[in-house]
Parts: sequence; structure tokens; C-alpha cells
Amino acid sequence: MLNDVEPGTEVFIDANIFLYDILEHWKYGEACKTFLEDVNRGKYSGLTSVLVCNEVFHRTMIAEVVEKYEIEPKSVVSYLKKNWDIIKGLNKAWSAVGIIKRIENLRIVEMDRKIFDTALGYSKKYCLLSNDAIHVATMKKYGITNIATNDPDFERVDWIKVWKP
Repeated sequence: MLNDVEPGTEVFIDANIFLYDILEHWKYGEACKTFLEDVNRGKYSGLTSVLVCNEVFHRTMIAEVVEKYEIEPKSVVSYLKKNWDIIKGLNKAWSAVGIIKRIENLRIVEMDRKIFDTALGYSKKYCLLSNDAIHVATMKKYGITNIATNDPDFERVDWIKVWKP
């Protein structure tokens, strides 16, 4: 559980933690909100990546279109490709990234070629999808062994401690 993380711990924060808070998930929203507030107050040190921010941006945009236009999630991308001008009228994705950027004690790091090359190996070794492998490679680069996520795939990585909401 997220509230069991030892104070002072540095934690990589996955996209779903931000999304549960931002989208006010019925089951995990409050736990994630509290955890992110604790990061903001300095109880924990947070690290995330530009890739995670992009995932949050994309998924929040999709969620807003689903809500505003009553479109099935699987149809949103093709709808936006045909009706691209509605992107100007969306706000939640930009707001979501702004919320993340304002969290004190949260570093947002970039991905580089070395992280990508390391991720390729982790994808094979731990049977991870590409973004998850990049998260693991980012954690390795920055010496982080704790991840806040609700994704069970990270449990296959033997040197990572997974903290779930």
C-alpha cells in the first residue's frame, strides 16, 4: 500500500498514480491524492519521466473527449484525427500536466539513448511492454528501486519494490 512507504524513500511514480488522482478514480483516487500530497510536502522524493507525463497527457485527453462527446474510448483517436480542431477546446490534459509540474519534491527526467537501449534489454528479460521497460531503465539510471503503480507487470522485476494504491 502507498501509505506503507517509508518516509524519505525515493519513488518512481507511474502514470496511473497521477491519473487516479486527476480523474478522481472511485477506488484509488483518494489514496493516490494523499500519496502525491505527501510527495509535495516532502515526506517522499518523487521521480517520474517526460514519458509518464506524456502518458498522463494522452489518457486525460482521451478521457475528456469520451466525457464531452460521449464517444467510446476505442474510437477517440480516430475521431480526433478526423476532427482535430476540437483539440483546441480541450483543457483537462494541459491542466493535468500542470498539476504534475507543480508537485514539489518531484523530479521529471528525460529519456535518452542509453535509457532506451537499456529498456530494450529489460523488455526481453522481464517481458515488459515498451513504456514499462523504459520506466524500469529510468529507475535503474537514477538508482531507484521503489515504484508507485497499480501495474502488476513491474512485480516481475526482481530488484523493484512495487507500492500499490
